[in-house]
Amino acid sequence: MTTTQTILIVDDENDVLDWLDNKLFGEHYIVLRASTAKEALEKAQKEKPHLILIDIMLPDMEGAQVVQILANDAAMAHIPVIFMSGIVAKEDPGARPQLNVGGRLYRALGKPFEFKEILAEIHKALAASSD
Repeated sequence: MTTTQTILIVDDENDVLDWLDNKLFGEHYIVLRASTAKEALEKAQKEKPHLILIDIMLPDMEGAQVVQILANDAAMAHIPVIFMSGIVAKEDPGARPQLNVGGRLYRALGKPFEFKEILAEIHKALAASSD
């Protein structure tokens, strides 16, 4: 399957950005990268990605604050978001934690995660956003 969907990865750890960039590129996604909230907001507003993977803890702002700003922008409120964080407990593989931001639930993955795990979440989120 070939896709031209764009994913914005937001994380302040370069090794996480490099790993996800490489893996998602191998799955034929267009990958955008940001290491700060400010950079993420600028890229999201300019590029309008199909999905955002964002760390909960960023150096200049919490990921939830970034998502709240995006959710208040009609042009970007529809973009699905998956949170990534070392502070989200890994639970039963069948149960995925969710975060409530502004009354909306978002998927959350605890680091470290397997690529197949995040890829499955990406596929679910993109499928749900195209319904």
